[in-house]
Amino acid sequence: MKELTLREIQAQSLEILQAVHDHCIANGIKYSLAYGTLIGAIRHKGFIPWDDDVDIIMPRPDYERFVASFSAPGLGLVCEKDPDYYLNYCRVFDTVKTGSSTFLPIGKNYQGGMWIDVFPADGVSDDKEEFVRNIGEVKKNWMMQLRYRYSLASFRDILRTCGIKDFLILMAIKLSGQGRKKLDANNAVVRNNAVRIPYGNTEHWSQLCILDDGIRNYQLCEDFDETIDTEFEGRSFKIMKGYDRVLRNIYGDYMQLPPEEQRQPKHGHATLYWK
Repeated sequence: MKELTLREIQAQSLEILQAVHDHCIANGIKYSLAYGTLIGAIRHKGFIPWDDDVDIIMPRPDYERFVASFSAPGLGLVCEKDPDYYLNYCRVFDTVKTGSSTFLPIGKNYQGGMWIDVFPADGVSDDKEEFVRNIGEVKKNWMMQLRYRYSLASFRDILRTCGIKDFLILMAIKLSGQGRKKLDANNAVVRNNAVRIPYGNTEHWSQLCILDDGIRNYQLCEDFDETIDTEFEGRSFKIMKGYDRVLRNIYGDYMQLPPEEQRQPKHGHATLYWK
């Protein structure tokens, strides 16, 4: 089993992104590069040199159309509507050339290789205080579902990735046999909350499936009303026209490089290899 190098990971994820872009253009589906991928496009005209994944985002109506329609040779799609899948967003993955293994379970039967993540953008309240309260409440459920996901890992993986305190907590969950049931319950809260306010019914949106950014990810719909073309690794992809305000809300001065010690790939829990 030969592991992919960082540059090979980037090259393979770029090919998946191209297939997703082609499908979206052909079917009138709006999308934008997002998060580190969007920063890379603006700051580096390609991948952030140490980045190991691709993220894109779509307004929820476009996301639902994408999930229902996407098909491309050698690629699969899994989303939150599929049984035994533990994430709250869509993943498009290679089925032919690469494989993956992870100590943070993605799904009971998931056997995909290199992937890109596709996030839905959902409507949120125009009352900032209400938005903040909602994020505070739902984030507890999001953090708990992450813990229950960890509890589904093997004993060996839990032992080698957690401190003593977390190990004991996860062992208690694992031995109770309730981890999967509680994971589903917490995911249901996160998913139901995400679609509570239809995208476009208010002037604001956020990404409510992964809550790392919390209240910083409070965005104006007008920034996503239009998309524009931008260069990424010598190709052309779509970004939201208001990308600067969106990125500054989350990251502040995103054009400033982080300290050297933080320039590391994000997905240390996953191993990607050639089949």
